[in-house]
Amino acid sequence: MSIQWSYRAIAILGLGLMGGSLALALRHRGYAHRLFGAGGSPEDLRLAAAAEYPRGDGTAPIFDLCREDPAELPWAEVDLVVVATPPATLAEIFGQLREWISETCVVTDLASVKGDLVASGTALLGGRYLSAHPLVGGERHGFAAATAELYVDALILLTPGGEEVDPRALALQQLWEALGCRVRMLSPGEHDDALAATSHLPHLLAYAFMASLDDSDALRDLGGSGLRDFSRIAESDPALWTDILLRNREAVRRRLQTLRHTLDHLDGLLAQGSAAVLGDILATARARRQQFRFPPRT
Repeated sequence: MSIQWSYRAIAILGLGLMGGSLALALRHRGYAHRLFGAGGSPEDLRLAAAAEYPRGDGTAPIFDLCREDPAELPWAEVDLVVVATPPATLAEIFGQLREWISETCVVTDLASVKGDLVASGTALLGGRYLSAHPLVGGERHGFAAATAELYVDALILLTPGGEEVDPRALALQQLWEALGCRVRMLSPGEHDDALAATSHLPHLLAYAFMASLDDSDALRDLGGSGLRDFSRIAESDPALWTDILLRNREAVRRRLQTLRHTLDHLDGLLAQGSAAVLGDILATARARRQQFRFPPRT
Protein backbone atom coordinates (compact mmCIF):
# COMPACT_ATOMS: atom_id res chain seq x y z
CA MET A 1 0.00 0.00 0.00
CA SER A 2 1.36 3.42 -0.95
CA ILE A 3 2.08 5.78 1.94
CA GLN A 4 0.46 9.22 1.70
CA TRP A 5 3.24 11.56 2.85
CA SER A 6 2.08 14.84 4.39
CA TYR A 7 5.31 16.70 3.64
CA ARG A 8 6.43 17.34 0.07
CA ALA A 9 9.88 18.71 0.83
CA ILE A 10 11.91 17.82 3.94
CA ALA A 11 15.17 19.38 5.10
CA ILE A 12 17.38 17.48 7.55
CA LEU A 13 19.95 19.56 9.43
CA GLY A 14 22.71 17.37 10.81
CA LEU A 15 23.80 14.40 8.71
CA GLY A 16 25.22 12.17 11.42
CA LEU A 17 23.78 8.90 12.70
CA MET A 18 20.28 10.18 13.53
CA GLY A 19 19.77 12.52 10.58
CA GLY A 20 21.41 10.17 8.13
CA SER A 21 19.34 7.21 9.31
CA LEU A 22 16.16 9.27 8.97
CA ALA A 23 17.02 10.12 5.36
CA LEU A 24 17.74 6.46 4.56
CA ALA A 25 14.54 5.34 6.29
CA LEU A 26 12.43 7.86 4.35
CA ARG A 27 13.80 6.71 1.01
CA HIS A 28 13.56 3.01 1.81
CA ARG A 29 9.94 3.48 2.93
CA GLY A 30 9.05 5.04 -0.38
CA TYR A 31 9.41 8.80 0.21
CA ALA A 32 9.89 10.08 -3.35
CA HIS A 33 9.53 13.83 -2.76
CA ARG A 34 12.26 16.43 -2.30
CA LEU A 35 14.83 15.75 0.42
CA PHE A 36 17.53 18.25 1.38
CA GLY A 37 20.43 17.90 3.81
CA ALA A 38 22.89 20.26 5.47
CA GLY A 39 25.38 20.38 8.30
CA GLY A 40 27.72 17.83 9.74
CA SER A 41 31.40 17.04 9.35
CA PRO A 42 33.05 17.20 5.91
CA GLU A 43 33.06 13.38 5.88
CA ASP A 44 29.34 13.23 6.74
CA LEU A 45 28.54 15.67 3.94
CA ARG A 46 30.66 13.75 1.44
CA LEU A 47 29.04 10.41 2.29
CA ALA A 48 25.52 11.88 2.36
CA ALA A 49 25.94 13.57 -1.02
CA ALA A 50 27.17 10.30 -2.56
CA ALA A 51 24.58 8.01 -0.92
CA GLU A 52 22.03 6.31 -3.19
CA TYR A 53 19.01 4.08 -2.83
CA PRO A 54 17.27 1.61 -5.20
CA ARG A 55 14.61 3.24 -7.38
CA GLY A 56 12.98 1.65 -10.40
CA ASP A 57 15.57 -0.22 -12.44
CA GLY A 58 18.50 1.69 -11.00
CA THR A 59 19.51 3.95 -8.14
CA ALA A 60 18.94 7.57 -7.21
CA PRO A 61 20.63 9.97 -4.77
CA ILE A 62 19.27 9.96 -1.22
CA PHE A 63 19.38 13.76 -1.15
CA ASP A 64 18.22 16.06 -3.91
CA LEU A 65 20.59 18.67 -2.52
CA CYS A 66 23.31 18.67 0.17
CA ARG A 67 25.01 21.81 1.40
CA GLU A 68 27.53 22.57 4.12
CA ASP A 69 25.73 25.82 4.95
CA PRO A 70 22.00 25.34 5.63
CA ALA A 71 21.32 28.92 4.55
CA GLU A 72 21.91 27.72 0.97
CA LEU A 73 18.95 25.31 0.96
CA PRO A 74 15.82 26.30 -1.03
CA TRP A 75 13.78 27.18 2.05
CA ALA A 76 10.73 28.37 0.09
CA GLU A 77 10.10 24.73 -0.90
CA VAL A 78 10.53 23.16 2.54
CA ASP A 79 7.48 22.22 4.61
CA LEU A 80 9.24 20.13 7.30
CA VAL A 81 12.61 20.74 8.96
CA VAL A 82 14.17 18.02 11.12
CA VAL A 83 17.01 19.38 13.26
CA ALA A 84 19.27 16.42 14.09
CA THR A 85 22.10 18.35 15.72
CA PRO A 86 23.36 18.37 19.35
CA PRO A 87 21.17 20.16 21.94
CA ALA A 88 23.73 22.94 22.39
CA THR A 89 23.12 24.09 18.80
CA LEU A 90 19.34 24.14 18.80
CA ALA A 91 18.51 27.60 20.15
CA GLU A 92 20.71 29.28 17.54
CA ILE A 93 19.28 27.12 14.75
CA PHE A 94 15.69 27.89 15.80
CA GLY A 95 16.49 31.59 15.51
CA GLN A 96 17.91 31.12 12.02
CA LEU A 97 14.97 29.02 10.89
CA ARG A 98 12.52 31.72 11.94
CA GLU A 99 14.17 33.94 9.32
CA TRP A 100 14.40 31.28 6.59
CA ILE A 101 11.21 29.19 6.61
CA SER A 102 7.70 29.93 5.40
CA GLU A 103 4.76 30.50 7.73
CA THR A 104 3.46 27.00 6.97
CA CYS A 105 6.72 25.12 7.49
CA VAL A 106 6.88 22.72 10.46
CA VAL A 107 10.02 22.28 12.60
CA THR A 108 11.00 19.37 14.81
CA ASP A 109 14.19 18.15 16.47
CA LEU A 110 15.54 14.83 17.77
CA ALA A 111 17.15 15.98 21.01
CA SER A 112 17.24 13.64 24.01
CA VAL A 113 16.71 16.46 26.51
CA LYS A 114 13.86 18.97 26.32
CA GLY A 115 13.16 21.56 29.06
CA ASP A 116 14.41 25.00 28.05
CA LEU A 117 15.04 23.85 24.46
CA VAL A 118 11.35 23.20 23.88
CA ALA A 119 10.53 26.53 25.52
CA SER A 120 12.98 28.27 23.18
CA GLY A 121 11.64 26.54 20.07
CA THR A 122 8.03 27.29 21.00
CA ALA A 123 8.81 30.96 21.76
CA LEU A 124 10.50 31.41 18.38
CA LEU A 125 8.33 29.21 16.15
CA GLY A 126 4.99 28.85 17.93
CA GLY A 127 2.71 25.87 17.41
CA ARG A 128 4.41 24.78 14.19
CA TYR A 129 7.32 23.52 16.31
CA LEU A 130 6.84 20.05 17.81
CA SER A 131 9.85 18.48 19.48
CA ALA A 132 10.54 14.76 19.12
CA HIS A 133 12.87 12.21 20.67
CA PRO A 134 13.37 8.81 19.03
CA LEU A 135 14.48 6.29 21.66
CA VAL A 136 17.24 4.94 19.45
CA GLY A 137 20.88 5.70 18.84
CA GLY A 138 24.24 4.31 19.82
CA GLU A 139 27.84 5.02 20.56
CA ARG A 140 28.78 5.07 16.86
CA HIS A 141 28.75 8.43 15.09
CA GLY A 142 28.37 9.95 11.67
CA PHE A 143 26.67 9.19 8.40
CA ALA A 144 28.86 6.10 7.99
CA ALA A 145 26.96 4.51 10.91
CA ALA A 146 23.51 5.44 9.54
CA THR A 147 21.07 2.67 8.70
CA ALA A 148 17.56 2.58 7.24
CA GLU A 149 16.51 0.19 10.04
CA LEU A 150 17.47 2.42 12.98
CA TYR A 151 13.91 3.66 13.58
CA VAL A 152 12.02 0.42 12.93
CA ASP A 153 9.75 -0.36 15.93
CA ALA A 154 11.31 2.55 17.84
CA LEU A 155 9.28 4.61 20.31
CA ILE A 156 9.09 8.28 19.35
CA LEU A 157 8.27 10.75 22.11
CA LEU A 158 6.57 13.94 20.90
CA THR A 159 6.83 16.79 23.40
CA PRO A 160 4.63 19.81 22.60
CA GLY A 161 5.68 23.04 24.23
CA GLY A 162 2.23 24.54 24.68
CA GLU A 163 -1.49 23.88 24.60
CA GLU A 164 -1.91 24.76 20.92
CA VAL A 165 -0.11 22.65 18.33
CA ASP A 166 -0.58 23.42 14.64
CA PRO A 167 -2.47 20.53 12.96
CA ARG A 168 0.26 20.48 10.31
CA ALA A 169 2.78 19.73 13.05
CA LEU A 170 0.63 16.88 14.34
CA ALA A 171 1.15 15.18 10.96
CA LEU A 172 4.59 14.31 12.36
CA GLN A 173 2.93 11.41 14.14
CA GLN A 174 1.85 9.98 10.77
CA LEU A 175 5.35 10.41 9.36
CA TRP A 176 6.96 8.50 12.23
CA GLU A 177 4.33 5.77 12.02
CA ALA A 178 4.99 5.46 8.28
CA LEU A 179 8.62 4.71 9.20
CA GLY A 180 7.51 1.80 11.41
CA CYS A 181 7.62 3.67 14.72
CA ARG A 182 5.36 3.84 17.75
CA VAL A 183 4.46 7.35 18.95
CA ARG A 184 3.64 8.71 22.40
CA MET A 185 3.00 12.25 23.66
CA LEU A 186 4.74 13.54 26.82
CA SER A 187 5.19 17.00 28.28
CA PRO A 188 8.81 18.26 28.30
CA GLY A 189 8.95 17.84 32.09
CA GLU A 190 7.62 14.28 31.98
CA HIS A 191 10.10 13.49 29.23
CA ASP A 192 13.14 14.78 31.09
CA ASP A 193 12.19 13.08 34.35
CA ALA A 194 11.64 9.72 32.63
CA LEU A 195 14.77 9.93 30.47
CA ALA A 196 16.86 10.80 33.52
CA ALA A 197 16.00 7.30 34.75
CA THR A 198 16.13 5.33 31.51
CA SER A 199 18.97 7.05 29.61
CA HIS A 200 20.79 9.93 31.26
CA LEU A 201 21.65 8.29 34.60
CA PRO A 202 22.62 4.97 32.92
CA HIS A 203 25.08 6.89 30.74
CA LEU A 204 26.48 8.70 33.77
CA LEU A 205 26.91 5.37 35.61
CA ALA A 206 28.70 3.74 32.68
CA TYR A 207 31.07 6.70 32.43
CA ALA A 208 31.58 6.79 36.21
CA PHE A 209 32.35 3.09 36.52
CA MET A 210 34.86 3.09 33.67
CA ALA A 211 36.51 6.23 35.06
CA SER A 212 36.86 4.48 38.44
CA LEU A 213 38.97 1.66 36.97
CA ASP A 214 42.72 2.10 37.09
CA ASP A 215 44.53 2.46 33.79
CA SER A 216 46.69 -0.63 34.08
CA ASP A 217 47.43 -3.71 32.01
CA ALA A 218 46.22 -5.92 34.86
CA LEU A 219 42.53 -5.51 33.94
CA ARG A 220 42.78 -4.82 30.24
CA ASP A 221 42.55 -8.43 29.07
CA LEU A 222 40.05 -9.54 31.72
CA GLY A 223 36.90 -7.84 30.49
CA GLY A 224 34.09 -10.27 29.73
CA SER A 225 30.72 -9.85 28.06
CA GLY A 226 29.20 -8.35 31.22
CA LEU A 227 31.66 -5.45 31.30
CA ARG A 228 31.41 -5.07 27.52
CA ASP A 229 27.61 -4.78 27.56
CA PHE A 230 27.42 -2.62 30.69
CA SER A 231 30.11 -0.19 29.53
CA ARG A 232 29.13 0.07 25.84
CA ILE A 233 27.46 3.47 26.22
CA ALA A 234 30.60 4.90 27.84
CA GLU A 235 31.94 5.06 24.26
CA SER A 236 29.34 7.76 23.46
CA ASP A 237 30.45 11.30 22.65
CA PRO A 238 31.64 12.91 25.92
CA ALA A 239 30.93 16.47 24.75
CA LEU A 240 27.34 15.61 23.80
CA TRP A 241 26.70 13.81 27.09
CA THR A 242 28.27 16.54 29.19
CA ASP A 243 25.72 18.92 27.68
CA ILE A 244 22.78 16.52 28.13
CA LEU A 245 23.64 15.72 31.75
CA LEU A 246 24.05 19.37 32.71
CA ARG A 247 20.85 20.43 30.96
CA ASN A 248 18.88 17.77 32.83
CA ARG A 249 20.94 17.84 36.01
CA GLU A 250 18.08 18.34 38.48
CA ALA A 251 16.19 15.24 37.31
CA VAL A 252 19.42 13.24 37.06
CA ARG A 253 20.44 14.23 40.58
CA ARG A 254 17.05 13.15 41.97
CA ARG A 255 17.47 9.73 40.36
CA LEU A 256 21.07 9.59 41.53
CA GLN A 257 20.01 10.21 45.13
CA THR A 258 17.58 7.28 44.96
CA LEU A 259 20.32 5.08 43.54
CA ARG A 260 22.67 6.10 46.35
CA HIS A 261 20.16 4.77 48.90
CA THR A 262 19.91 1.49 47.00
CA LEU A 263 23.70 1.16 46.78
CA ASP A 264 24.08 1.89 50.50
CA HIS A 265 21.49 -0.79 51.24
CA LEU A 266 23.33 -3.29 49.04
CA ASP A 267 26.62 -2.42 50.70
CA GLY A 268 25.06 -3.21 54.07
CA LEU A 269 23.72 -6.54 52.81
CA LEU A 270 27.13 -7.51 51.49
CA ALA A 271 28.74 -6.60 54.81
CA GLN A 272 26.20 -8.72 56.68
CA GLY A 273 26.31 -11.62 54.23
CA SER A 274 22.52 -11.43 53.83
CA ALA A 275 22.10 -13.86 50.93
CA ALA A 276 18.31 -14.11 51.06
CA VAL A 277 17.61 -10.36 51.00
CA LEU A 278 20.33 -9.73 48.42
CA GLY A 279 18.89 -12.48 46.22
CA ASP A 280 15.39 -10.99 46.49
CA ILE A 281 16.67 -7.59 45.32
CA LEU A 282 18.52 -9.15 42.38
CA ALA A 283 15.41 -11.14 41.42
CA THR A 284 13.30 -7.97 41.55
CA ALA A 285 15.84 -6.18 39.35
CA ARG A 286 15.81 -9.02 36.85
CA ALA A 287 12.01 -9.03 36.67
CA ARG A 288 11.88 -5.26 36.13
CA ARG A 289 14.37 -5.46 33.29
CA GLN A 290 12.32 -8.17 31.60
CA GLN A 291 9.29 -5.84 31.57
CA PHE A 292 11.03 -3.29 29.30
CA ARG A 293 10.34 -3.18 25.59
CA PHE A 294 13.71 -2.27 24.18
CA PRO A 295 14.31 -1.18 20.56
CA PRO A 296 15.84 -3.85 18.32
CA ARG A 297 19.61 -4.03 18.06
CA THR A 298 20.99 -2.37 14.93
